[in-house]
Amino acid sequence: MNLAARFAAIIQGLCAAVARRGANGAFVRETSRRGSAFADPHALTVLLWSRLQRAVARFARLAAGAPPPRPRQRSNLARPARARSAPDLPRRRGWLLAPVPEATAAASQLRAFLAEPETRALIAAEPRLGRILRPLCRTLGILLPAPQSRARRPRAPGAPVAADPPTRPHRPARRGTHPIRRPRAPPAPA
Repeated sequence: MNLAARFAAIIQGLCAAVARRGANGAFVRETSRRGSAFADPHALTVLLWSRLQRAVARFARLAAGAPPPRPRQRSNLARPARARSAPDLPRRRGWLLAPVPEATAAASQLRAFLAEPETRALIAAEPRLGRILRPLCRTLGILLPAPQSRARRPRAPGAPVAADPPTRPHRPARRGTHPIRRPRAPPAPA
């Protein structure tokens, strides 16, 4: 079985568990990235399921050798800000493990999949796979190995270099304000 088919099998199992648990109301208490509760918990189920399906399709396309993206043409006009009407997924690390216990098995399978040399070589050859794997691993509470972590953007030429933050001079602590507080003795009986 090739890498794309194995990845699809892991995610399809996770999708089935998300759909089953979401239909039973597992996401009622989840909150969005902005901290508000979802008006319809089934919307979170559909959103998560569709993102997982899209990740499978993108992984297969990139593993098959998709051509590199065309460079964007930058315009000098400022873009208007888009209004976000759809809810977004929570951003906490491992948030899916509590409402969907079956996600623990998918996380274990994905961790083993990412540790294989063949998968590591594919990710090293195609860094765009990181855009698929990073959010998925954060959702499942998996820490990415070093080669899959995001590389820093190169600094623009002529941009100022950030200086180290200024340090505060050392001041001795005032008497009676020790940072370690001792517990008070219980009050004496009357």
